[in-house]
Amino acid sequence: MRALAHVGLVIGSILALLLLLAGVELALRIAGIGEGRRRHDPFAGFSRTVPLFEPAQSAEGRRILRLSEARQRAATGHVANEPQREFLAEKPPGSFRVFVVGDSSAAGVPYGTKYAFSSWLERRLEAELPAVPIEVVNAAISGYATRRILTVVQELAAYSPDLVIVYAGHNEFAERRFYAHLLELDPRVFRLWEGVVGTRLYGLLAGLRGSEPEPPRIDLDDRKTAIQMFAVLGDRAAGAGYPSAREREYGELLYRFNLEEIARVARSAGARALFVTQSQNFADWAPGASQHREGLSAEDLARWDAAAAAGDAARSAGDCDAALSAWRSALAIDDAYADLVYRVAACERALGRFEAARRDYRRASDLDRVPHGAPTRYNEILREVAREEGALFTDADAAIERASEHGLVGDAWFADFVHPRIRAHVTIADAVAGTLQAAGLPAPAASWRSDLYAPPDVDAIYRSDPAPELQEHLVRALACMLALRSACSLSEARAVLAIDPSNDVARRMLDDSK
Repeated sequence: MRALAHVGLVIGSILALLLLLAGVELALRIAGIGEGRRRHDPFAGFSRTVPLFEPAQSAEGRRILRLSEARQRAATGHVANEPQREFLAEKPPGSFRVFVVGDSSAAGVPYGTKYAFSSWLERRLEAELPAVPIEVVNAAISGYATRRILTVVQELAAYSPDLVIVYAGHNEFAERRFYAHLLELDPRVFRLWEGVVGTRLYGLLAGLRGSEPEPPRIDLDDRKTAIQMFAVLGDRAAGAGYPSAREREYGELLYRFNLEEIARVARSAGARALFVTQSQNFADWAPGASQHREGLSAEDLARWDAAAAAGDAARSAGDCDAALSAWRSALAIDDAYADLVYRVAACERALGRFEAARRDYRRASDLDRVPHGAPTRYNEILREVAREEGALFTDADAAIERASEHGLVGDAWFADFVHPRIRAHVTIADAVAGTLQAAGLPAPAASWRSDLYAPPDVDAIYRSDPAPELQEHLVRALACMLALRSACSLSEARAVLAIDPSNDVARRMLDDSK
């Protein structure tokens, strides 16, 4: 009996404490206390507890929704007021509201949203459809993969969307490495944590403390954190940590599932989803890491090494035909080594065999063991899901390839390995606009006024503003540093300093190399 009484006392004490906390929470809600905006998102975007957009007021006094400080910090480590990051709380009658979701490429890194394809799309729609009020909102966040993008779309469904444009896939492997502590958390504990963070009491205590605990974040100026996100240095040095075939298959499964859910959430909100294929720097960015196929014997590996070395010697002597002959002997033994396939593509390019080079550059990218960018198979998944879910589809990768010299997509189009340059953003926007016109959205194709749209002069942009070129050099310097390409990173850092001698990031990179 005494034991039962003790248990009853403990249970009663717990219930009394819970009732007390519930009473305090109710009182805080009635008094409107603890409702302040969050400065940080402890869930790093994996929960809707801290919203992506929060109520605000425009300079004209209108009620708007603006990208929250908390979610910006979760993605970039700083707060930036950029174009297309806010919209009217009440959708104007007859307007066409577009949300662009995705990762850093869609967000416009390294320029910001000013030169992102969302901005060029808005300009074109406004010009060609003068009778239709257009709103294009860039809701893309650096570092996000489709799991977090789905959470974003679930929030956007409440904001009367007409179209949700998805450009995403490059972070599907990187995200899990950085946020394992959240992704592997017991779902029951995660939901409990969400409930706690969502209370007014938590908000009040966080405010009294002066700040909330900061989650891990991605900051292009924070090199240590960025290295963790891309999981390159340590893994490559150890020769481990590459995604296995099973992990790649699982990643593909999750990618498809998340895209399907995005299409369904958009449809339930009365909107269409539009999936855009991703492109990347296939021709001028070598694979990050290569690995031989499993099961090679010591004898096979020795023969492969000898053939590869013979090809390298021939290439150094300027004889690509002989190099290709030797390398193909190596590929007959093991055709899974990404860097060798990339070398083959480079020789095919030098010999003017551009279709073979295009094919092998893409295959080398798919064999990359880091990987740098999304597998090309993801573009087929986008096409399949669009067809199955009744979504729209834009093949931006094909558009960029058509516009590239000899169909080889490289440095002319990408600042580093995946971040589009301004010319690529314009091409993506034009491809999306073509899809919308063909679909009669938001107006019949015949009513579009192409004569009213003046395409941007990209070269003139670079001539008039040094910032885009500087930002391209800087993001490439950081990408090269992450990929252990020291000569490249130092060269790009010097290019940054030639434009901006006071640039602290480039200066630190050069200082650290000494």
